[in-house]
Amino acid sequence: MDLDKEILIAKRYKIIKKIASGGMADIYLGEDLKLDRQVAIKILSRNYAGDRNFVARFKSEAQVLAKLKHPNIVDIYDWGKFDDSYFIVMEYVDGISLKELIDRKGALDPIVSTHLAVQICEALSFAHNNNLIHRDIKPQNILIASGKHVKITDFGIAKSLNTDITKTLNIMGTAQYISPEQARGGVLDHKTDIYSLGIVIMRCLPGIHPLEVIHQ
Repeated sequence: MDLDKEILIAKRYKIIKKIASGGMADIYLGEDLKLDRQVAIKILSRNYAGDRNFVARFKSEAQVLAKLKHPNIVDIYDWGKFDDSYFIVMEYVDGISLKELIDRKGALDPIVSTHLAVQICEALSFAHNNNLIHRDIKPQNILIASGKHVKITDFGIAKSLNTDITKTLNIMGTAQYISPEQARGGVLDHKTDIYSLGIVIMRCLPGIHPLEVIHQ
């Protein structure tokens, strides 16, 4: 979805440019005209806006992020309906994803990798202490701002451990990073995020995915 720069969302958020596209949403750099600050605006694709399950997931992401106030988790500011779709307004992180960093540099310095991993652990520990599992930890969902400050994003398939999620009929997540039990649609708890984090750390150090190492 490409939006005109003159469009105002909720009579407040001005579109500047598209900065990312995903399977179910596009993300734009925007300006909050009331508070005079840059924001990231995530807009659900119109292809999914009529699907109650996708809308529920989109709304759930906004609700989850609203409860997670942590320096290493992207903050949320607003949510609502826009045109024939829905939007989430989030903190804008001026930086790159961990995937982009690895693509540019290959294997990262162990000290840098440790610095990033500690921050990811801090964010996941906070989420887990609030009975939430992310379920999609991967380099694309780890943003790095100036000074190597980490922000975890995309809680679109996060789930509460307070609800009945012992099994899932729909396998979600990214195949290269999900735990075996998640791939099987089995019992899930916070350990599924820890498994994914382990893969991410291994990806940082040699600069390639561990499965690629196995098959060399």
